[in-house]
Amino acid sequence: MPRRPGAAFLVGVGSHLVLDAFPHWGCDLRAPGAPEQFLRIAKRDGLLGLTAMAVAAFAVIRRARAATVAAMAGAVLLDLDKPFLYFFGVNPFPNAVKRLHTRVQSESPEGMPNEFVFG
Repeated sequence: MPRRPGAAFLVGVGSHLVLDAFPHWGCDLRAPGAPEQFLRIAKRDGLLGLTAMAVAAFAVIRRARAATVAAMAGAVLLDLDKPFLYFFGVNPFPNAVKRLHTRVQSESPEGMPNEFVFG
C-alpha cells in the first residue's frame, strides 16, 4: 500500500486489535505501586517504539514513507488511552471504541514473557 496512506492507517488499527487479542503484559493501575511501575515501563516502551518507528520510516523507499507512517500511527492510536488516562485522567475515545478495545484487550501482569516472544 505504498500510495494508500488511508488504507495503511486502517490496516494499522486492525493489526493493533488483532495483536491485542493475544495475551500480553498490562499493569493493574489499582495495585500498590502500579502507577510508578506503569510509568517506568511506559517510558522504556515508548522510547523503544519511537526508535523502531523512526528506523522503519527512514528504511522504506520514499514513495512508501507516508503510508508507513500512517500504518504506524494507526497501530498506536488505540493505546493513546493509557497516557491520556495517566496524565489527564480522561480517555479520549468514544464509548464504542472503548468497549471494543476493552473487549479485545488481553492484558495481565503475567503477560511479560509473551512480550519477548512477540518482540
